[in-house]
Amino acid sequence: MLNTQVLTPVEAAEYLKVNPQVLEKYLRGGAIPARKVGRQWRLSKLALDLWLAPEMTRIFEKLLTWNSIFTLGDQIGREIPLSDQKILQTVKTIRHDRRS
Repeated sequence: MLNTQVLTPVEAAEYLKVNPQVLEKYLRGGAIPARKVGRQWRLSKLALDLWLAPEMTRIFEKLLTWNSIFTLGDQIGREIPLSDQKILQTVKTIRHDRRS
């Protein structure tokens, strides 16, 4: 399950182990992924984790692609009996669409 926790700037600074004033500087400069809600900043813990380790983004993309393939496979299998050839063609199409 993905971590969808939302942090205040003080909580985010604590999580990142930086001074809150340093975090505020990054927020104003747009260096850290965050959103303003009214006049207050809010940060996604998941977005911070991905910002700290961008290589994880590629892992999530692969997981989402496989999840799409398996979900589509389940849907197709319930509706239409397919040959292995048609299944492989569908997977190739999904991969091609994801890259585009």
